[in-house]
Amino acid sequence: MNTRDQFGNYLLLKKLAEDPLGETFRAGKIGRQNLERVVLLRVLNGSGFDAERIARALQARSPLAQALKSLTIGQATDVGQVRGVPYIAYDYASGRSLAELLEQAGRRNAPLPLDLALLVAERIALALAVAHETRVGDERVQHGFVTPQLVLVTNEGELKLLGFEASTGLRESAAHPIVKQAVGRFLAPEALAGQPPARSDDVYSVAALLFEMLTGQASAGQPGAVDSAVVAAEGTPLPAELAALLKRSLCPRDQRVPDIVTWHKSVAKLIADHGWSATTFNVAFFLHNLFRDEIDREARELESEKSQGAAMVAAAATHAPQPAAAAASAVRATGPVREDTNVLRDEYGIPAKRAGGANPAVVGGAVAAVVALAVAGYFLFFRGGEPPLAPAPAAEAAPAPAAPAPTGMTPEQIQELISKALAEQRVQIEAGQKASDDQLKALQRQLEDAQRVRAASPPPAVQIASAPTAAAAPAPAASEPAPAATLPAATPAAAGATTTHTPAEAAATTAAQRPASAPAQTPVQAPATAPPPAASPSAEPAAPTPAPAPRPAAGATRVGDLVAMGAGVTPPRVLRQPPLAYPQVARRLRKEATITVRVLVDERGNVTDVDASGSKVGFGLDEAALSHARNCIWAPASKDGVKVKMWSDLRVVFKL
Repeated sequence: MNTRDQFGNYLLLKKLAEDPLGETFRAGKIGRQNLERVVLLRVLNGSGFDAERIARALQARSPLAQALKSLTIGQATDVGQVRGVPYIAYDYASGRSLAELLEQAGRRNAPLPLDLALLVAERIALALAVAHETRVGDERVQHGFVTPQLVLVTNEGELKLLGFEASTGLRESAAHPIVKQAVGRFLAPEALAGQPPARSDDVYSVAALLFEMLTGQASAGQPGAVDSAVVAAEGTPLPAELAALLKRSLCPRDQRVPDIVTWHKSVAKLIADHGWSATTFNVAFFLHNLFRDEIDREARELESEKSQGAAMVAAAATHAPQPAAAAASAVRATGPVREDTNVLRDEYGIPAKRAGGANPAVVGGAVAAVVALAVAGYFLFFRGGEPPLAPAPAAEAAPAPAAPAPTGMTPEQIQELISKALAEQRVQIEAGQKASDDQLKALQRQLEDAQRVRAASPPPAVQIASAPTAAAAPAPAASEPAPAATLPAATPAAAGATTTHTPAEAAATTAAQRPASAPAQTPVQAPATAPPPAASPSAEPAAPTPAPAPRPAAGATRVGDLVAMGAGVTPPRVLRQPPLAYPQVARRLRKEATITVRVLVDERGNVTDVDASGSKVGFGLDEAALSHARNCIWAPASKDGVKVKMWSDLRVVFKL
C-alpha cells in the first residue's frame, strides 16, 4: 500500500515546487473516511525567514481570508503552523508560479511577448487594487511582499496573487542576506531598509516584475536601466509611455506613483491606448506550450488520487499513528518531503523537471472562460515569435497576375483579402474587441472598382483555372475529394487522441457542405479551348480593350498560384503530424469530437491559413484542432510539375 506523509490535518499528495519562500504541495484535507478537499499547501519554511514572525502575522491577518474576495486573489481556506512551521492552504488551482514560468521561458529562449507581460502585470495590479480598496478594521489592506513566487498562473490562464496573510511576516525578514539575494530585487528599497510599509511599496514591486518580464533582466532598480532596456521578445526599445511609467514606479518613494490603484489605472489605459490585446487564453496557451507534458501527467495523477482517496486516508492512519511526530518530520526547513515506497517515488515523486497540472475542480469557470476567449488564440497563432510557441509562418499573398483592374489587384485577390478581414473581424468581435472598419471599407471599394472594370471587359472562363477564389472558402473545396483521399493515415496522438484523414469521410463532408451546382472541374480544364495568347499580343497592357484576354497566358501555371483540384494537380499531403493536445477541460468533461480543418498549404509546404469547417464544438477543441493543423508538416501541391498553393481538408479526431 502506498503511503504519504501527513502534515497536521493534511495528507501530502505531491510536492510541486521548492523556492526561496519554502515548499508547495498538493495536499488533501483529511476527513473521517476520505479526503474532504484538495488544497494548494504553501509551507513557509524557506531559509532566512523568521518562522515565529510569519506565524504571528498569520494569526493577526487571518480575517483577510474572508475579507479578500476576488478572482485575482488566491482564496485561503486555512492558516496556521505545525510544530513551528507556518503554512497557508488555498483552494486548489493547477498551474505554475510566475517564477517557474519565467525560468522555463528563459530555458526555452521564449521571452514573454510585450502584450502578454503587460496583461500579467495588470492582473497583479488589479489584485492589489482590490485589496487596497478593502478595509479590515480601520486599515486598507496592503501586500508589501509581491514576488513572482507568490503569483500563481493557472492552467486556464488566470492569475492569482497569494501571500496576503503572511506578507507582513515575510517583509520583516527582507533584510536577511539570503532573502535579499533571492527576492530583494522585487522589493522596494524602503522594505529592504526595514522602513515601515507605505502605499507605494507594491507599485515598485509590480513595476520591477514587469521590467523583468519584458527585458529578461533583473536590474530594474539600477540608474538608467529603463532608458537602455530592450523588449526581449521584439529586440526593440521600450515604448516611450511604458518607459515613463516604469521610471515613475522604480524611483524613490517620494517621487513614486502614490498607490497601486493609480498605477493600475495608468497601465490599463496604456494597454487600451496601444491596442495591446492579450487575453487569458493567450496566457494559457503560452503556459501549455512550456509545460505540456507536466500538465498531462498531473491530470492523470489527479484522477488516480480522486479514486483512491479513502485508501490513502486509511494508509496514512496506519502509517502515521502519531500525526504530530509525522508532521515534524514531513516538512523541515531544509528537507524535501519524505517518500516511503519506490512505487510512491515513481508515481508521485518529484520528477527531474518540475511538474504542474490541470485542475479538475475548476471546470465550471474554466469552461466558460475557455469557450468565451478561445477564439482569441487566433492572434497568438499569427503573431509569429518564439519557436516553443510553434507559430504559423506569415501568410503570403499569391503572386498577382496581370489584370485589367487599375488597382493592380484582381477581384479574386481583393475578395480573398476581404474574406480574411471579415474572419479577423469576427474573431475580434467574439473576443470583445473592435475590428478595423476602415481597412474593410477600403478593400470593399477596391473590389467594386475592379468589378466595374471587369464588367466592361468580361474575362473568359479560363481565368478560373489560374486564379480560383480563396474568399469563398467552400468553393475551392467543391472539387477536392482527391486531396483528402491522398493524405496518409494520421500518426497516433498523445493521450489517446487520434487524427485521421479518411478519404470517404472527407469527400462526404465536402459534398454535404457545398452546393452540387458549383463544380470546379469544368472551368479548370478550359485552357484547352482558351484563345491563344498570340491572338492579340498588343492587348496585354491595354486594360480598356474589351476583346482580348486579360492575362498573358491563360493556361500557364506559375509558382505560388492558388489552384483547385483538376487535371495535372497533385494535392498537398501530410508528411508529419505533431502529437494531438487534448484540451484539459474537454478531457475532464469527457468530450469527444471530429473537426474538419481547412488548411492552405503554400508552394513551400508552409501552412499559411487554417479554418474550421462546420459549427464550433467548444471546450477548447476547435482551437486545439486549428493549432494541430498549423503544426503539421506538409509536402506542397503541384500542377504540371510546378509547386502551387492549395486548400486541403484535415480531419482531427478527439476520442478518449
